[in-house]
Amino acid sequence: MAINVGKANLVEQLELILSLRGSYSIVAIDTEFPGFIRDTPRNATEEERYNDVKHNVDNMHLIQLGVALFDEGGNTPWPGCCWQFNFSDFDPDVDTSSPDSIELLVQSGHDFQQNRRDGIDAQRCAYLVCVKLFCQPYSSKYITFHGLYDVAFVIKMITRAPLPNTLNEFSDLVRTIFGQIYDLKYISRFCCGLRRGEIGLVGLSRLLNFEPVGIRHQAAYDSLLIGALFNKMKRRRHNVEDDRSASVLYGIENRCVENRRTRRIDRRVRPYPRRQQRPLAAMGLLAL
Repeated sequence: MAINVGKANLVEQLELILSLRGSYSIVAIDTEFPGFIRDTPRNATEEERYNDVKHNVDNMHLIQLGVALFDEGGNTPWPGCCWQFNFSDFDPDVDTSSPDSIELLVQSGHDFQQNRRDGIDAQRCAYLVCVKLFCQPYSSKYITFHGLYDVAFVIKMITRAPLPNTLNEFSDLVRTIFGQIYDLKYISRFCCGLRRGEIGLVGLSRLLNFEPVGIRHQAAYDSLLIGALFNKMKRRRHNVEDDRSASVLYGIENRCVENRRTRRIDRRVRPYPRRQQRPLAAMGLLAL
């Protein structure tokens, strides 16, 4: 069963996660947020897509962050182990959102008024969350599915600043903060029998004959499913961890690949723009 994390048990649960990270270094993540206030056409360029991501993320609040831990053998600390961090920042009566998305989240069990009362203040607790979840001296791997928005919201929370102005800067920041991150939707492109990645999370689970547990659109259960599918793909000998998949997010894959190639050629390139160094340094991220 998912562990719900609010302001009352935040420190306790972060300490528990920290105590497990040494043995469970694969971190699957998922987020829930208030939909899209600017839609992106399917034929948009990567720069256009990122501009929409920046507009949406900069103008919305994160509702929930889901985290599930796995070891290299695909084991979790205990059956059904996952956490969902509920944030108090989003007010459906005031903040910008997509009505259809809010209705879907309500139907999936989200209680926004309870989050307002008992949830975590993302601004006040960003440092604590990022240090415990993302700034550890372990060789962590982060797993997501169609994770461009998930990663963008986490970066916004960690830096406590708007997203970078350019896609190139954002791609560099992804590598700086997350290091090894794998996007299953992108990886599915190269796996036989997975429809070249043109499927959703539930569709992927069906193709892999995996029965999801828990409630869809609850971030903890979706993160648990993402991690389980990653490990099932490994067992089926899909090349989920080869060089072409590392640190590439679906939707901006060309930019991610190009930036990785550029880094190999010029090791002197800064990992993030100068103006981003102060918030990152303040949170100890320069050591990543």
